[in-house]
Amino acid sequence: MVYIKNSLITILVLLIISIIFGTLSYFNIFNDKYLRIIQIVSLFITISIESYCLGRKKDKNGYIEGFNNGSITLVLFLILNLLLKRDFSKVKIIIYFVIIILSTFASILGINKKMKD
Repeated sequence: MVYIKNSLITILVLLIISIIFGTLSYFNIFNDKYLRIIQIVSLFITISIESYCLGRKKDKNGYIEGFNNGSITLVLFLILNLLLKRDFSKVKIIIYFVIIILSTFASILGINKKMKD
């Protein structure tokens, strides 16, 4: 349940960021190229923070917690991708693998930081 909550928070944060920067893009403050970069970077930052916090709450096996969090987020993104009938590309597949790897490493950092404190 914690993983789904974290994944939904990630999606909600990304939706809010997309609305804000999409509005700025509409008024030609940002162009579409920068908007994509901002969305991807905010996705990575949000998932890293979520996984780091999740790792800080656990006592052991931080890599499993991060992998589970990244995998559930990935499944939610795949479901959204299928519901919106968007095409899969090589770039999206690479981003999905980066999500899992980033989530795993952020959770490992969170559990290691907890052990040092």
